[in-house]
Amino acid sequence: MNSEQWVVGSEQSIVGSEQSIVDSDQTVVTAGRQPTTGNQPPATSEQPLATSDQPPTTSDQPPIPRPRSPIPYVVALLLVLVPILYLATMAQELVFGDPTEYTFVANILGIAHPPGYAFITLLGKLFQSLIPFGEIPWRMHLLSAASATAAVLFVYGTVQAVAGRIKPVTQIMPGLDKIIAVFAALTVATAANWWQHAIHANPHIITAAFLAANLFFLTKWWSAQQGWAALRKAEEQGSRGAGEQESDGDPPAHPLAPAPAHADRWLYLFAFSAGLGVTHHPLTVFSWPAYALFILVVRPGIWRQWRTLLTMAALALLGLAVWLYFPIRSAMEPAFGPSTMNTLDGFLDHVLGRGITESLPFFGLADQWDRATVFWTLLRLQYSLPVIFLSVVGLLWLAVRKNQRPLALLFGLALVGNYLFVINLRQQDIMAYVLGIFLVIGLLAGIGLLGVLDVLARRVNLDQKAVALLIGALFLLGPALQLLRNLPVISLRDYDAAPAYVAATFDWFDGQGEEAILLNDWEHMTPLWYEQLVEERWPDPADVTPHLVSTDMNWLESTFYYLPGHPLYLSGYRPDIAGAGFRLRPRGPFYQVVQPGDASIPPELTVIDPQTAGELEIVAYETPQTEVTAGDIVPLTLAMRAPAGTEAYYVPVITLGGGDQQVVNQQLVHEFTTDGHLITPLWQPGEVIIERFDLALPHDLAAGDYPISVGIRNLSAGEDTELFLPLGGLTVSEAGRPVDSGRLLATFRQRAGLASAAARKGLSQRRSAPWNEPIYAQAGDTVHLTLEWQSLAPAEESYTVFVHLIDLANRPLLALDYTPLGGSTPTHLWIPKWLPGQKMLDPYRLELPDDLPPGEYLIEVGLYEMTGGRRLHLADAAGNLAGDRYILGSLVVE
Repeated sequence: MNSEQWVVGSEQSIVGSEQSIVDSDQTVVTAGRQPTTGNQPPATSEQPLATSDQPPTTSDQPPIPRPRSPIPYVVALLLVLVPILYLATMAQELVFGDPTEYTFVANILGIAHPPGYAFITLLGKLFQSLIPFGEIPWRMHLLSAASATAAVLFVYGTVQAVAGRIKPVTQIMPGLDKIIAVFAALTVATAANWWQHAIHANPHIITAAFLAANLFFLTKWWSAQQGWAALRKAEEQGSRGAGEQESDGDPPAHPLAPAPAHADRWLYLFAFSAGLGVTHHPLTVFSWPAYALFILVVRPGIWRQWRTLLTMAALALLGLAVWLYFPIRSAMEPAFGPSTMNTLDGFLDHVLGRGITESLPFFGLADQWDRATVFWTLLRLQYSLPVIFLSVVGLLWLAVRKNQRPLALLFGLALVGNYLFVINLRQQDIMAYVLGIFLVIGLLAGIGLLGVLDVLARRVNLDQKAVALLIGALFLLGPALQLLRNLPVISLRDYDAAPAYVAATFDWFDGQGEEAILLNDWEHMTPLWYEQLVEERWPDPADVTPHLVSTDMNWLESTFYYLPGHPLYLSGYRPDIAGAGFRLRPRGPFYQVVQPGDASIPPELTVIDPQTAGELEIVAYETPQTEVTAGDIVPLTLAMRAPAGTEAYYVPVITLGGGDQQVVNQQLVHEFTTDGHLITPLWQPGEVIIERFDLALPHDLAAGDYPISVGIRNLSAGEDTELFLPLGGLTVSEAGRPVDSGRLLATFRQRAGLASAAARKGLSQRRSAPWNEPIYAQAGDTVHLTLEWQSLAPAEESYTVFVHLIDLANRPLLALDYTPLGGSTPTHLWIPKWLPGQKMLDPYRLELPDDLPPGEYLIEVGLYEMTGGRRLHLADAAGNLAGDRYILGSLVVE
């Protein structure tokens, strides 16, 4: 063969570099034709394409070497940044709740809660077994980081495959397709919600990775189909020169384009991935309509190609074979999980989650505008407006181009199908389920950048400097901005709440010989199970036995069952037990349940001579912290009693600063409400009541030494008692990033702020809180209310928003109590979810009862602990407590 043949560069292949076929003598072998020889030029229809990286050469003219482009190295460096970010911020130890369950279930090859998560169980076992370093929890967190990184790389590959089909763009500068693709990849990788799920063990980042993989495989298959179609068209129109471009901007057909049978390997990979994804989570099926329609549009006759369909079905079944783990393992009665999945009903009950159908779509048509507001809020927490604009441009650009319309169908339907299901779930956290939606939007933003450059390249003569400036600006407004905004606040590296609880459980009861019972919710029980099943460590039953409280025996039933036979402790405050008349005493991280009338004082408290305050006495206290930081929550425990009982309502008033020992010129007064505490008229004469009061320090509190004193206020008489009891002091350090709360309407526990609130009745009445002019309505009307929350600091637990319509006697007539944003965005779930500085719009619909009597009413809002039920106290601008609710304004029913 003659050495004068032109060498076709791998980047000009119609389906990517892997499709170039060049023999060892550098001779291009065409399908069904003989290579040309000597100085004879090839026929027009077979003209190979000379690439910018490798110009045509002859034996008389040696090739001129070109400088190697730095772009591939820059792109590789940027992509390597993704796993580095995740590893640097990843959790190092156990995380409460489901993440710990996935960890120990994989370790012991058990079966997780519905739908079972077979794929993450087996893959997690591989990670825990094959990775030779790090603790078991760290290895499981690493699986999430690896999955998130893989999904980001699939986004990169998808956008690059689309960009490679647009010749006007690829001709602007070498490697531009890679730059556009890395823009999309980094946009997804640095989004807040994606990043949060990439750094702790969870299955939902893997669900999104399956979506990314499926879109990549189908896009590559489409690209190969486009290449084959272009080749056939070029052959039929033999007069077309090899250098001409298709009318819609596709590059000219390459004579080495593969036949569809060769390209179908991408389709087969998709089929296997789609089947495998179902074994992981049913959410993957909501993209199937998009997949099916896309395949039919790209190849309308595929339904007649039985060999292709049978191959796809076989590979999908091969992926579904992972489900065999359930009946096989269930029959072995695993240490954790059901043993009934070897029956059809047991299998379907678990994988379909038949017992949790209350989470299925809940919101109706009337709620869709509010749900769209919620989604817009969540989207704005992820991406800047330019990125969102580019994603819209990307979808529209695909839709108007004939050859790219199938991609608009694929990405658009996948987006809509997942959105309609997820946004209407009655779930306490949909942030895990919207990961795939945000991924598609980030991917479309990359395609939008491609579309902008394509349009500009067709209309103006773009030089490389202008393109570099445009792309640089978008990088700054996209991934760079997200990185700067999220890096200071996203990290679980030092998050150790779960290990601390485990350590406290062993240390608190060790050697006490109480034979105590510790009742735990799911969140607190999971790390104890990890200790039992993985570390093979369990408390001595002679000291304490932990139990999970479930629907089989609720908290109150469990209390009656175990008392008075055993000392009883709880993992947290439970209002139903307190409401039944039992006393809940805070002890370390636990609450001890005692019978009414108990006059003992726990040994960890500092006992003092009884200090009289009206009809009350303070007999002991505990201030566990002396060195704190502005913005911290400092617990103060008081042991009190009413020797002769009382009918009056008393509350403590805790003062920080002031007095003769004042060191700084600032004083805070925390007058607590009766909410969440046993009211004094219910105290039995002589019994010791122990209550914990949280001092939420303002974020802008000046550094210094602050003495603590406590007094008692008689709410019934409206006056303070004469008690002034010093309880030591606090050394306060300034916060590293103080929060400006001066513009907020209300600040709750220095964790969440109410930035604004607006009400709307029809089109004519609009009010902004606090409003002085009432809203006028009639019974049966609907008032639309939108709250704007601002996160001030990571929440230590999940809060519930309450929106109440009350009468002037403070009696609630209409109550809306939800996890924020209609159940979509908890402040805390396993980890802190609200990031400092984030703002969220939270819409509500107040449907006034048809029988609501005419009169004046008030709308109050606030927050309370989801499990403990105690309201978060409100602080004024100076940091003093100002109640536990905020009145937006009045409503008059005519």
